[in-house]
Amino acid sequence: MPSLVLACALLAGFVPAIASATPEGAAATPAGRPRIVLDHLAFPHSVPNAAHFEKRLREVLSREAHRAIWGAGRENTITYRFLVTQLTVEQRGDVVHVRCQATGQLPKGKSAKGTLTFSGPARERNAVVIQVLEIVARGVITRLAELERARRGQPG
Repeated sequence: MPSLVLACALLAGFVPAIASATPEGAAATPAGRPRIVLDHLAFPHSVPNAAHFEKRLREVLSREAHRAIWGAGRENTITYRFLVTQLTVEQRGDVVHVRCQATGQLPKGKSAKGTLTFSGPARERNAVVIQVLEIVARGVITRLAELERARRGQPG
C-alpha cells in the first residue's frame, strides 16, 4: 500500500508539468475572460410576442458569449452585433414551423451567419421559437469566437 501512495505522489508531481506544456509556436491563452459587449441587436418586430422573444434572445446571447472562448484576456473588450434577419412562424394544423436566419458581426468586417428551420407542436409555439433562437445564437456566437481567436493567433 505505501508503494501505491508513493507512485501516486510521484505521478502527481509530473502531471502539472505535462498539463502546462504548450506546443511550440502556440500562444498561451490569456488569463481571465474578456468583457463582451452586445453593441446592437436587430430583431423583427413583426413576429407576435416579439418583445418576449427579444428579451430571451438577449439572455441567451449573454450566456453564450460568456461561455465562448474568445482568445482574449480580462483586459480586453470584444464588441459584436447580432441581427435576426428572418424569423417566420407558421402554424399548419397542430404543427408550428419556425425558420430563423441571423448574422453576427465583429469589427473590421468579420461576420458569421446561422440558419435553422425547426418544427414542433403548436401548443408549445413559444418554446419552439425560443429553442430555435437559442440554437442559432449558439452557433453564431461560437463562430464569432472562432473568428476572434483566429484574428488573435490563438489555437483552435
